[in-house]
Amino acid sequence: MRPNLNQAYKKQNGLGLISAIFVIVVLAMLVAGMSSIMTASQTYRSQEILAVRALSAAQTGSELHLSELLHPENAQVCNTDVTPVALATPGLLDCSYQASCASVTVGPETYYTIKSVGRCGSGVDSATREVKVRVAP
Repeated sequence: MRPNLNQAYKKQNGLGLISAIFVIVVLAMLVAGMSSIMTASQTYRSQEILAVRALSAAQTGSELHLSELLHPENAQVCNTDVTPVALATPGLLDCSYQASCASVTVGPETYYTIKSVGRCGSGVDSATREVKVRVAP
């Protein structure tokens, strides 16, 4: 005697629909997870770029201040003007630096310390880096 196959198939009605919904839900969760990972990675990368630009702005300020201080035609006077200077270089647009100088005399030697703070961006999307250089002319 052969079992009735129609009875067996009737018990499996709707299994395909449940399986399809399960697969769609799992794939949607994977897409949502990948999307959040990509967003976090993109945010981190943009902050890293701003930090590198701010470091470049700070280094630019310290080097400009050093070249002015150590130029043979200029008197070696430590300039303590800390007004921000906006940079117009294509790679450093929306960046600025503030450079200050301090001098210390130890015995016969005078040491100059130049502190430069570079800033890029504004608001939440901003970065600040500081560079200090000590030199004895």
